[in-house]
Amino acid sequence: MKHSYKIFGAMLLSAAVFTSCADMDPLEFNFEKPASIEGMEYLADYGALKEYSAGNPNISSNFKLGAALAATDYNANGVVTRLANANFDEIVAGNEMKMASIVNDKGDMDFSTVEAFVRNANENGISIYGHTLAWHSQQPVKWLNAMLADKPIEINPDDLVEKEDYTIDYTKIASFPFYPMGYSPDFSPEEGLISLSDAGWYQYFAADNMGLEAEKKYKVSVTYKSPVDASITVVLRWGWGGDQSFEKKLALSTTDEWSEASVQFDEPLGGANGFIVFQLSGVENQRICFKDLTVSHSDAAGPATYMESLIDNGDMEGDDAHNFFVKENSGSTINRISAGAGVNGGRGARIESKGSQADAWESQFWIASNKDINAGDKIHLKFDYRADGGCAGTSVSIQTHMGPGDYIYWQSGYPDVSFSSDWQTYDKTITIDEGACRGGIMQSLAFNMSPNATDGVYYIDNVVLEIEKQGNGIPLTPEEKKDTLTWAMDKWISGMMEACEGNVHAWDVVNEALSGGNPDGDGVYALQHATESSVNNFFWQDYMGDLDYVRTAVRLARQYGPEDIKLFVNDYNLESDWDKNGKLKSLIEWIKRWESDGVTKIDGIGTQMHISCYANKGTQESKKNAIENMFKLMAATGKLVRVSELDMGYVDESGTSLKTEDLTQAQHREMSDLYKWIIKKYVEIVPANQQYGITQWCITDAPASSSWRTGEPVGLWDLNYNRKHTYAGFADGLGGK
Repeated sequence: MKHSYKIFGAMLLSAAVFTSCADMDPLEFNFEKPASIEGMEYLADYGALKEYSAGNPNISSNFKLGAALAATDYNANGVVTRLANANFDEIVAGNEMKMASIVNDKGDMDFSTVEAFVRNANENGISIYGHTLAWHSQQPVKWLNAMLADKPIEINPDDLVEKEDYTIDYTKIASFPFYPMGYSPDFSPEEGLISLSDAGWYQYFAADNMGLEAEKKYKVSVTYKSPVDASITVVLRWGWGGDQSFEKKLALSTTDEWSEASVQFDEPLGGANGFIVFQLSGVENQRICFKDLTVSHSDAAGPATYMESLIDNGDMEGDDAHNFFVKENSGSTINRISAGAGVNGGRGARIESKGSQADAWESQFWIASNKDINAGDKIHLKFDYRADGGCAGTSVSIQTHMGPGDYIYWQSGYPDVSFSSDWQTYDKTITIDEGACRGGIMQSLAFNMSPNATDGVYYIDNVVLEIEKQGNGIPLTPEEKKDTLTWAMDKWISGMMEACEGNVHAWDVVNEALSGGNPDGDGVYALQHATESSVNNFFWQDYMGDLDYVRTAVRLARQYGPEDIKLFVNDYNLESDWDKNGKLKSLIEWIKRWESDGVTKIDGIGTQMHISCYANKGTQESKKNAIENMFKLMAATGKLVRVSELDMGYVDESGTSLKTEDLTQAQHREMSDLYKWIIKKYVEIVPANQQYGITQWCITDAPASSSWRTGEPVGLWDLNYNRKHTYAGFADGLGGK
C-alpha cells in the first residue's frame, strides 16, 4: 500500500529522500545510497500507522492505536507531538499521570502538566489513556507513610506518675526465701506472708535484691489484713555499714479485708539495689497477713504504654488470610479463612480433625505475627472458639513456631484451650519466655488440633494478637489506617478526575497488583505486599486489604470520572510461557473476587508485553504459543482486551539481549515479522467488540542513557526518528497483510 501522506522520516539529510514529510521536496541531485539505507527504501511507501487499523474491516471502529510518551514532550509541540498526532489515535503519559509526579511529600497536588497535556490532546483530536490510579511504585511514599505515623501522646513534663520498681507476691511463695534473722514467717496461697510471733519484738526480711537506683525517693506499699491496729517499722537499706538505711513507721488499721497502706521515704536512696526489713513490736501473738509488697517512685510521665496489633483482619471478615494458616489431617499448610465458620455465621477459621490421630499436630492452626516477637515481650492473645463432634470437650495446646510449621517449642506459655460446643472467649496476656524462642525470637503460635478421639471440627474467630509497647506515640489501628488511606485515595483520584475535566475516558485503575508466587498453595498467585527491600514503594493493599483497595479505587474512579469511563487492570508477564500463563489465570480469578461484591466492575485487562524476539526457534515457538493462549484466555473473559505497553528486544542464540548497534538487518526483520504476527493474532482471536487497542510503549529505540531496556532496539523509529523494519511489521499487522 502506498499513501500520499508520509510522516517522519529522517532528520538526517541522507534519509530525507526516502522518508520525507509530505511537504518536503526531494533534493534535485543523485547520490550513492549509504549502506545504512540499503534495503530500507520500501519504508517510504508506508503511510501513517493509524491508517492501517482504520482500513482493516476486522478491527473494531472503537480500536485505539496508542503510543506512550512523556507528557512534557507532547506539550512542547515539537517532533514528538507531530509524530504522535499523525500515527496514533491515543497517547499515554509514561510517568506524568502517576501519583508521585503530582503529589509531593506534604500531600500538595500539582496538576498543571496534566491539565496542559489534556488541553493539547483535545485541541489535536487525540485521546488520552490514563496511567495509573492505584500502584505500589512511584507513589508519594513520605506523605502516605507520614499519615500512618503514630498518634502523638501529649505528656506534660511537670506531671508525675507512679512507676513500679519492684513487687513481690507473697501468695506465690511456699517458704521463706530470705536470710532468717531469728524469725521466719509462714506463707500460704490464701493469706500470703503470715507474721505471727509470741516475741515482744521481732524482725525479718520482707524483700531483697530489689534492683533500686540511687538518688531516687521510694515508696513502699503493702496489701494487708490485721486483727489490731499496728505500727510496723519499715527499714529500707542499701548496705550494712554506717548510715545506709532509712526507717519509717507504717500504720496498719484493724481489718479482716485486704487493705492497702504505704509509707513514703522523703530522702533519696544513697546506693543501688536495696532490701527491706520489717520490725514489729507490741503485736505479739497477732496474726498479721501481707498479700504483696510494691516499691515505687514518682517520676515524669515519660513513655506511655499501649498495645500494638501484630495481625491484620483479626475478625476474619475479609478474604485477607495472610496471618492465618490451617493444616488438616497431615495435609498441606495453607492460608485460609472459611465462610460460615465464624461467630453468628460470619467468616472464621475452620479446622477438621479426624479422630485418634497418632500425633496432636496432625491438624493445626497458626496465628502468624506480622513481625518478630522477642523473648520478654508481653503478648495479649484473645479469640472466640468452639468445636463440633469429637472435638468438643478436648483441650488443645499452643506451641511456638517461627514460620508456620517451623517448630520451636512444645509450650508457648499460654494455657491450653478447652473446647466445647458453645462459643467461648479465650483472653490471656503472658510474657514470652526465652525457652519459647529461637535466637531470642518467635513468629507464630501453633495450635495442635488433633487430640480428639473421634472426628470433629474446630472453629476460631475474632482473633486479637497484640504486643505491649511504650512510647510517646500510639500506632493507628488497622481500621484507622484503612480509613486514612481511603481518604488519601479519594483526594488523589477526585483531584485527577477534576484536572482531566471528563476528557480521559479510560484508565489503568490498578497496576501490577499480582506477585509471581503462590504461598498459600491455592493455585492463585497472591497480590504483591511490602517486604524489607521495598521501602521506596507503597502497597495500598497492606492497609486497605487485597479486595478493598481495588474496590475502593474502582468506586472512586466511577464516582468522579466521566459516565462512560472504562477501567482496566494492567499487569506484566501475562504472556509468560514458563508458568503456562499462570499469572494471567490468577489475575482473571482475582478479578472475579474483586467483582464478587456485585458492585465493583472492571471493564478490561491490559497486558504489558515487554517481550523479546528470540533467535532460538524452539524458544520463540514456546513464547508465541503462550502469547496466543493469552489472547484466548483474555477473550474468554468477555472483557475488553488491551495490549498496554508493547515493546520488543532481541535475544540471540546464546541468550544475550542485543543492543541496537549489534543487530543485523536480518534480525531487525525477524522482529518486524514478530510484531506483525502478534497484531494479527490479536485481531484474529479477540472479538471486535472486545478490541480496545494496542499501545506501543517505545516510539524510538532506547538511548544508552535510558533506565528502560538501556540501548535496546525497542522502537518503531530509531533515535533520529527514521522508520525501522519494525514499523513495516507493525503496519502490516494492523492492515491484515
